[in-house]
Amino acid sequence: MRFQPGIFASFPVLLLVLPGCKAVGPDHETPAMKLPASFSDGGVRWNAHAPASRPAPRQWWRLYHDATLSSLVERSLVSNQEITAAAARLDQARHLSRAARSRYFPAIAFNPSINRSRAVPRVASGSAFASTTYSLPLDLGYEVDFWGRVRRQVESAEASEQASAEILNAIRLSISSEVAQTYWALRAVDADRALLARTVDLRRRALALLTEQRDAGAISGLDLSRAETEVATAESERIGLDLTRAELVNALAVLAGAAATGSSVPEQTDLPEPPAVPASVPSELLRQRPDIRAAERNVAAANAEIGVATAALYPSITLNSSLGLESRALENLFNTSALVWSLGGDAAAPITAGRLLRAQRDAAISAHAAASADYRQTVLEAMREVENALHGGSILAARQQAQERAAAAARETFELSSRRFEAGLVSFLDVVDAERTRLEAEQRVNAVRAERLAVSVALIKALGGEWR
Repeated sequence: MRFQPGIFASFPVLLLVLPGCKAVGPDHETPAMKLPASFSDGGVRWNAHAPASRPAPRQWWRLYHDATLSSLVERSLVSNQEITAAAARLDQARHLSRAARSRYFPAIAFNPSINRSRAVPRVASGSAFASTTYSLPLDLGYEVDFWGRVRRQVESAEASEQASAEILNAIRLSISSEVAQTYWALRAVDADRALLARTVDLRRRALALLTEQRDAGAISGLDLSRAETEVATAESERIGLDLTRAELVNALAVLAGAAATGSSVPEQTDLPEPPAVPASVPSELLRQRPDIRAAERNVAAANAEIGVATAALYPSITLNSSLGLESRALENLFNTSALVWSLGGDAAAPITAGRLLRAQRDAAISAHAAASADYRQTVLEAMREVENALHGGSILAARQQAQERAAAAARETFELSSRRFEAGLVSFLDVVDAERTRLEAEQRVNAVRAERLAVSVALIKALGGEWR
């Protein structure tokens, strides 16, 4: 059969025409939600729109102006193993997306063969003979995407790739915020250790003074034993914090992708004020939070799978063609007479598998409904986290002011008790009680300040790390 180039030229035409055909199945829409216009605290407005665009990432941890924190977070973003695993899964999704897009194009295969056969004649006088056939065909197959099955497969794969990218962003935000919260917990421990160190020093001086008074016969041994007890108690509390500090340092090492052995973080004893939330900043939460964007992309992927399952209910058409050389003599294989070609098509329509295919389509519809519910739940959880952080920040700020007043009053009470004891007006037990109250009040101040820092990190995370 003579080769006709026009037959193969029809394939590019099909590639251009078929994308214009309507793919079966529903087109993706972001699940609708009734959302409030703003958050209830802090003047932060809520812009309810689909996550069509993505904000440029910002180094939110630099808002705290702490070089150690910045170093820890940036190391974790490079070396944390959860982030590394998520990046590998994103690469996997990209490869699968490229594989899906390859279905747009014909499959071409080179299938050379040599076949040796022996034929027996049907007449008695004939003799059997053997022959060899040499073939160098180039085979081409193309599935005509009338119903958009391939297009929906590509749509699903691309949405899954985008979801994987957002999951990576969400893990990066989660790890960086965990590093920050662990770091502020460490700073709180350092502040308490410094406070207890001052307390031990103060109690030791008091013990030395009481020892001199006991030796002079001015006080009894009871007051001295009480002072010794207080010194040992403060030392024990400080030693206990050493273990807590070691555990937090090791946790930061693992978050940064390093072995805990030999890790260290410089000691800093002050707890700064958290950065203030601006009075009026658009949150654009749907656009900013990567977990919401990932959930929306999962909905898109599930929606495309409905089209894939629906297209399976329709007949499929495959075009097949072959162009090559075939001869029974090797020396004649590359002659013009050895040129052969074929062109054909296959059509297949489901008959007995209709119930199975409809069940698979219904399952895809249910999977889309589940993904849509997951998306709505993610948005609701995001709003809850923002509300909790906003309320927590304002409540803790008021609590810190009250606790600092209590600590100032406790320090004044301790000073007065000490002076009255030195004047012989009260017993040493009054001094001990006042000093314990002072220590507890100052420890509570440290705890509230550390909690405010942790809540500020939670707010940044809840807003997607993009709140200014």
